[in-house]
Amino acid sequence: MKNTERDFKAYQFLITLYGRLGKLNEVYRIWRSLRLAMPKTSNVAYLNMIQVLVNLKDLPGAETLFKEWQANCSTYDIRVVNVMIGAYTREGLVEKANELKEKSPRRGGKLNAKTWELFMDYYVKRGETAQALECITKAVSIGKGDGGKWLPSEDTVRALMSQFEEKKDVNGAESLLEILKKGTDDVGVETFESLIRTYAAAGKSHPAMRQRLKMEKVKVDKATEKLLDELCQDE
Repeated sequence: MKNTERDFKAYQFLITLYGRLGKLNEVYRIWRSLRLAMPKTSNVAYLNMIQVLVNLKDLPGAETLFKEWQANCSTYDIRVVNVMIGAYTREGLVEKANELKEKSPRRGGKLNAKTWELFMDYYVKRGETAQALECITKAVSIGKGDGGKWLPSEDTVRALMSQFEEKKDVNGAESLLEILKKGTDDVGVETFESLIRTYAAAGKSHPAMRQRLKMEKVKVDKATEKLLDELCQDE
């Protein structure tokens, strides 16, 4: 291993360590030393430093370094952008996050599934289900960077289905299932049980639901089975 590579890893380690210890001044001290030793600072170094500042709730500092990175980077790394988008969405500053999302492609930054996942989290937390579905659709269509399939977490699916139940939004619930089916053959019993409760809450029948569950090899609990009797009265 070359000395410069070893030194770089040491700087990165110290920045991360002091970040975990909550020592912001030390984080900046090590960063200044890194910048002096390596004037051509890499995307990875900025990525790590900005993430540490975001974790320490130093958003103004993160913004300053992000602007510095934008002015000097040779490759517009979407991972660095995503750190700022995540920081903005968690703070409720979605306008700033959207601005970065819109500008990134013009700089050569390719939006990835993580970009849309960050916006999805923002909308799910606010119960904005239509916008969350749009983000999920885009993330699924992009997939993971390694060519694998991207799907929302079980917690996200559970939260969205619960919101659809509250809103009696059958179309929204069905749309989510349709999206999930593009990435997996097993969307889970819990998701179907929530779908049935959504139909019941909306006062809508679904005569073919039993057959649908049979085809999906899904067996629901007793409480859902009672709702199923009402849904399938016309079968």
